[in-house]
This record gives sequence, structure tokens and C-alpha cells, in this order.
Amino acid sequence: MNYIHLTIEERACISKFKEMKMSLREMAKLLNRNVSTISRELKRNSYKTGIHYSATRYVPTDANNKYKMRRLKCHKNSIINCSTVEYIKNKIELHWSPDQIVNRVDENKPLKFPSISTIYRWIHYGYIPKVSIIHLRRKGSFKRPAETRGRFNLGKTIKKRPKEVYKRNTFGHWEADTVVSGKLDNYTLKSKYCFVSLAERKSRLYLVKWIPDRKEETVTNAIIELLKDFPNEAIKTITCDRGKEFAGWKQIEEELNTNMYFADPYCAWQKGTNENSNGLLREFYPKHMDLSKTNEKEVQDVLKLLNNRPRKCLDYKTPNEIFNEYLTNCCT
Repeated sequence: MNYIHLTIEERACISKFKEMKMSLREMAKLLNRNVSTISRELKRNSYKTGIHYSATRYVPTDANNKYKMRRLKCHKNSIINCSTVEYIKNKIELHWSPDQIVNRVDENKPLKFPSISTIYRWIHYGYIPKVSIIHLRRKGSFKRPAETRGRFNLGKTIKKRPKEVYKRNTFGHWEADTVVSGKLDNYTLKSKYCFVSLAERKSRLYLVKWIPDRKEETVTNAIIELLKDFPNEAIKTITCDRGKEFAGWKQIEEELNTNMYFADPYCAWQKGTNENSNGLLREFYPKHMDLSKTNEKEVQDVLKLLNNRPRKCLDYKTPNEIFNEYLTNCCT
């Protein structure tokens, strides 16, 4: 509720009215205040005086000083200090969001820690050195160009995929996609270099390989190479779209002993885990970027950051922690 505190001038008037033996209601009417405000002011800031403390006295300057002292104590004490600021700064440099910083259980975190909104406010006010809002993830709308690469209608439809995949109760269900270089216009890519990406639905583990083109053979070999070292229990299904780069699905099924399923046309949400992970990758490789200017080592460094960053959907555990727990339980 909005209200205005009494001023020193109003307190001087109250003192004068009290000497004139005015009633509380008369004082309130003259000052255009609620009678409760006047009553509370006199009760809080008067003091006993006289023989046997039988009289009360109200001094406006003393009352104003008491008010100022109470105001100093009514605000929550700031918890900003060097260790807290340094901890937040280090995590933001690792591309953690304020939500992940606050909710991740960490024994190195200071005991008194700010809230998510407070961290944002500190960043806006410049309390965290060398950190600004541009270091946080930002989302923007964009116009997607028309699809021109062609599609095929072979393979198993996603409707035949086991129902257990949808509930994320079991491990080993992957989603595949490609991430391309930026475009000079709506049709011409800056280069043929692209990424093949795989995301595991339950743990959100994210795998990426940098490849020179999006040909069927190149993409097929990349998927096999990314998954070949995992046990069979960790590769139960793979879901992708109907782009021609996935036309080698039979070879993938044979090499990895798995099943591949294809999402319906224009239904990217059917492999939303991978789409979301690709969005995280775009923080480091924006849509306008020519992917030929990166290298495999740089890509793997980015993946370490993403797979070791806590996720809200995982109760602030990391994808690596969840996936390694699964491998330990199923394969030892």
C-alpha cells in the first residue's frame, strides 16, 4: 500500500496541537491524515516525564530522530560482498544463468546468497565487475526461410515409436538434427560446414560433431562415430526429421543396433529436446555465423560447458552427472 511518512513540519504541528489540547480527530482533520496515523505517532514517539512519570511529552525533533533510526533498520541488510560477487562472476563466465547459479547445490557457494532477481539487479547496476546483460542468454524472433533441401518418405514414422519415449522414464532415446552455417541471402549458405547434433531425452546429454558438408554419407558416419562407443543399452532409439541427410538411416540402425524414427513434416516439437539444445549451441554460434571458421576442439570446449551446466529440468544436476549415473547403474 502506498503512503507518505510524516514530515518534520507535520510533527511540529502535532506538538503545537497537543499543547492546545486538541483531540486526535481534530489534529487528523487539519493535517489531512488518518486519525490512526496521529494516534500511532504520539504513542510511538512520546516519552514519560514529570513526577512519578505521570505526564507525557512529545518533542517533534526527537520524534523525527526516532523515525530516522527506525528507517535505517527496516531494510534488509545487503549481502553483497567480494566472495559472493566473485562466485557469481565465475559462473556467468561459464555461461550459467542466474537461475542455475541460485538453485544449483554447491558446497562452495556462500551461505547467504542473493535471489535470482537480485543477481539480475546487481548486473544491471554494475555491481559485478566485467559482467553485463550481454553475457546472459537472449532470445529473439526471426523469420525462418523456406525449406529447399528436399525430403524423403521412407523409414519408420514417429507414430510407431515406443510410448515410453514420450514420458522420459527410460534412457537411451536420442534425437538427431543438423545445424547449418549462416546465409548470405535466403538461399545461399556462407559455407557447407555444419554440425550434426544428438540429444539424449532423459539426461539432456548433448553431442555435436563438426562436419564439412551435409551429405548423406557424411551425416551417417558422424552419427555412428558419436554413438559407437556407448553400450547398446544407451542407444535404444534415434528420432530425426525427414531431411535427405538422414537417408542413410538403415546403415545407422545396423551399425548401432538401434531403431530410427522420423518426425512428421513441420513438427519440430516432436524432437524438442534437440531443438532446445541447438538453441543453447546458438549462443556460441549465432545463426549468421560461417561455421567453417570454427574447429573441432573449440566445439568440444563448448560442449563441456553445456553438458556441465546445471539444468532446472534435472533438479539442477548436469547432463553429464545424470548420464554417467545411468551408465554406472546399467553397465557395471
